[in-house]
Amino acid sequence: MTTDTHGKCGAGVSPRRRPLPALLVLAATLVLPGLCRATPFVPASDAVVLEQRPDSGDSAARDARRLHRQLAASPDNLDLALQAAAQDMAIGRRQADPRYLGRAEAALAHWPDGPDTPPQVLLLRAVLRQSLHDFAGARAALARLLAAAPRTPQAYLTRASIETVQAAYPAALEDCGKLALLDTGAASMICTASVSSLTGHARLAQAALGVALRNAAEDAVPVRLWAETLAAEIAVRLDDAASAEAHFAAALRLDPQDSYLLGAYADFLLDQHRAAEAAALLRGFTCNDPLLLRLALAEQVLGLAEFDTHAADLQARFDTARLRGETVHRREEARFTLALLHRPAEALALAQANWLVQREPADARILIEAAIAAGAPEQAEAALGWMRTNHVEDAALTRLLAPARHAAN
Repeated sequence: MTTDTHGKCGAGVSPRRRPLPALLVLAATLVLPGLCRATPFVPASDAVVLEQRPDSGDSAARDARRLHRQLAASPDNLDLALQAAAQDMAIGRRQADPRYLGRAEAALAHWPDGPDTPPQVLLLRAVLRQSLHDFAGARAALARLLAAAPRTPQAYLTRASIETVQAAYPAALEDCGKLALLDTGAASMICTASVSSLTGHARLAQAALGVALRNAAEDAVPVRLWAETLAAEIAVRLDDAASAEAHFAAALRLDPQDSYLLGAYADFLLDQHRAAEAAALLRGFTCNDPLLLRLALAEQVLGLAEFDTHAADLQARFDTARLRGETVHRREEARFTLALLHRPAEALALAQANWLVQREPADARILIEAAIAAGAPEQAEAALGWMRTNHVEDAALTRLLAPARHAAN
């Protein structure tokens, strides 16, 4: 049985981190923006047509439809399947439409997991699983892939991304290092900088990114976008607003519609008390759950009339995701529950559940904020231990913890 919703937006799972640039056929870490949802609709059967998509005129979408028509006539054609899946994944990320993610999965269905699964299928399937936060499934696919094809750069990039998200930093550094042996240009340096920035070497990571940007080809837009966005995030954590602004501006010149970049910049603007700029930045992206959340946060600060509608819309989307058993939105839901619903105990439970899956600075921040708001700062000890163990440098987290440290002294 399928489940869908009636609404004007097509979208899907939230973009949780910067997707790594393509080295082979797609971005190494694919994450799709959030689904605009309304009241859940359960069709009577799988034969029910939920929507007829109009021809957008987009050449990539036309190419994808052509590939799927050809694949339907020849479902065991591996090259066609790979092209169709990769095209769908790229369109899905760009258009914030998860239906393309399902189409990509369907394109690969002829080759189930097993000892004879083609390495290219394993790579795409690992990326699909990573996008759904099935990290164990993604790593299993990557392990099979690397056993069969150990010189696959994207496999190391994808695994390093998963390891970084889960705070397995030594393993991530090892995989980043392996990229240097595979002639991946600036990718190995940027990958290493990403991990080093979270393990007490943020300024060294900044310097490395400067070198990577100088060495990256001018036409290597995905690589440059990755490096500029990462440099901006590191500058934010180091409380260097001027540097962060410059890197965000450079990244936006490369791709002004990149959903991860927009979310990171909006967070920066909100922390800088520039809610009006954040609202203006995000008004065209209400189909994207994480961006709509940030828009609602800005509208709340500004006292705008649209806030009530957007808050209700977010609540409906989280409710619908829960009905489907999805858990990939916990960070956003925790932030929504704390900042917009003002229910700190519920937010704390969500943040704790989220921390079991992923451990990035934003995950630590919502866990600490919720624990403090719930009057139970000790419940954030997991995040505090992560900070101490890894020597994490993050000005926002330091400010959050300052009152508690002052009281202890």
